[in-house]
Amino acid sequence: MTLDFIADEPIVGLARQRELIRAVLNASSADETRWLEWKSQHDVSKAAGAFAVSKAILGFANRMPDVAEQWAGGHAYLLVGVDESAIHGVVTHDVEKVDGWLRRYLGEFSRYQFTYVPVDTNEGKRHVMLVDVSPPRWGDLIHPLHKEYESFRPGAVFHRYAGKTEPARPAEIYALTERARRATKRVNVDVTMTTGAVAVLDPTENVRRTVTNFLREDMMGQIAAAAEKKKAAAPHPSGGFRPLKVLWPDSRSPEEFRQEVDEYLRDFDLAMQRALAQAVCTAGTPLALTLTNPAEDNLTKVHVVLSLPDTVSAHVTADAEEEVDWPHQPAEYGKGTIPVLGGYPGTLGIQPAAYQLPSLNSPDIEQQDGRTLIRYAPVDLRPHETVALDPITVYSSQEADSFVSEWRATAINVSSKVQRSLTIPAQRLELDLRDVLRPAFGIDDDAEQEEDGGD
Repeated sequence: MTLDFIADEPIVGLARQRELIRAVLNASSADETRWLEWKSQHDVSKAAGAFAVSKAILGFANRMPDVAEQWAGGHAYLLVGVDESAIHGVVTHDVEKVDGWLRRYLGEFSRYQFTYVPVDTNEGKRHVMLVDVSPPRWGDLIHPLHKEYESFRPGAVFHRYAGKTEPARPAEIYALTERARRATKRVNVDVTMTTGAVAVLDPTENVRRTVTNFLREDMMGQIAAAAEKKKAAAPHPSGGFRPLKVLWPDSRSPEEFRQEVDEYLRDFDLAMQRALAQAVCTAGTPLALTLTNPAEDNLTKVHVVLSLPDTVSAHVTADAEEEVDWPHQPAEYGKGTIPVLGGYPGTLGIQPAAYQLPSLNSPDIEQQDGRTLIRYAPVDLRPHETVALDPITVYSSQEADSFVSEWRATAINVSSKVQRSLTIPAQRLELDLRDVLRPAFGIDDDAEQEEDGGD
């Protein structure tokens, strides 16, 4: 058996904690890892139990940050009261007492927390002790044992290896010394704007709302029209035999059709915003930033986050000639279909993807705490290297001469972060969203001009 558990993020909440415990029940002793250890039984009020738990905590705390970050966001977990055969449970104790018992061995190290997870078993409810050890950081000191226990003297250094916690070997001692040394190293990068402006536009919300309301009314009218058509339909002369095209009638309920319409309109609104961003990109000046490492140290996975006022919208800049992927309307309500050999294009309920999201490698853009946050993909920087960050199209309906933003940067192999302000100028653009939306409705500018000229 193998540990059937996805450790791609920290384990938060009772449901996930119980999921981890159940995964241990279906695992084998060989499945203990660099981020997870379990013990069948220990009472931390006894010296043996307090030492065993403290040893595991110190082993997890003495990992390297770049190794630890591969699982559970860098966190590590100790389970006491469960193994591959059964949930044994533990005696529960007051938190302050447990901290006191562990502190004898841990000293001042306190970057852990524990809880008792209640689990129902055939013998009733039992509690499993779950200890969550926080991720190690660059600049952390070595965490030694502080109280003697049997053959282990104060100052012993434990390290978590694959499946076991043991006294650290020379290679790990050297690595932990380097980890501590990096406390004197601080991330030193600079972010500069090469080109860019926040495009100032007339508000577009009313135009988008008018368009979506028009589309909704048009499509929802199909429900009433289908009902009237069905009511007016006369029996077929063949005595019940219906034409081929109605052998596959519309099986959707009105509510299911409404859900399709709602989904379509959400996608259409996203596509309208994408079309607007593309028009802004063409007519305006996308924001282009560069990231520079002016120092002599290699920087690993430098992560830059740009924070803008929430009045500013941001989109990953696309190719100006790339067509917007407009969503497909739901099939007309109440109309039957005929399957086509070799596939079923247009079959009711099967629609092509509506709106294609940007690539997973693109910057992540979200609204959070009253700000628009742009999280750029992490990059490695050699000494004195400069790299260009992906361009971003930014626009706002707020009138301003400039917009004050803030950027911050971190790296995984040095401590601290750098944080500075960045002022982005405003650029007034006269864009009419109705003109931008012409391709979505099949309106040809040339044909319209010819028609106007013929009047």
